[in-house]
Amino acid sequence: MGSFPWPPTLDLTEVDSAQATFLDCTLTRVNFGQAEAPANLTGGRFSGTRVDDCRADTWTMPRGSLLHTEIRGTRIGAGVTHDSVWEKVRFENCRISYLNLRGATLTDVEFRDCVIDEIDLDRAKVSRVAFPGSSVGAFQCEGATLGSVDIRGLQPHKISGVHSLRGATIDDTQLMLFADLFARELGITVE
Repeated sequence: MGSFPWPPTLDLTEVDSAQATFLDCTLTRVNFGQAEAPANLTGGRFSGTRVDDCRADTWTMPRGSLLHTEIRGTRIGAGVTHDSVWEKVRFENCRISYLNLRGATLTDVEFRDCVIDEIDLDRAKVSRVAFPGSSVGAFQCEGATLGSVDIRGLQPHKISGVHSLRGATIDDTQLMLFADLFARELGITVE
């Protein structure tokens, strides 16, 4: 993961960018704000955009959209992106503490070589999403609709919404690791 060079090339701390559109551009070494003073990207739209080596203590972009966008080497503390739409998005070599995608729609999204402490996909519609080379600490998908979601290789410490994993692909090792969790969810006693 790239280190964040200071000073940033652009500091958006406390900038109100609600409904802003970032079209066919590259954002490099941008500070998207501090935890107590995030940039407001509510309803924002990134299309054909590349985000490199940026930082966001809190990425505040509910009801926004990421379309044909690549995010690389970026550090996000809390991603507040619920009710958003992501299509053809690639995260690569990113570090994300918490990613709130509740009620979001994700299509053709890849998290490659990322570290995600917690991802919340509750009530999300998720199609063709994969996590190659990535790790996820907690995986929430309560009430989610999954289609061709590849979570092979992930070993989350916690999964909630096991019954919503229909449409996901897991590997043999995960099946063994999650067997107790699956049994509990189905009300099966294993002795």
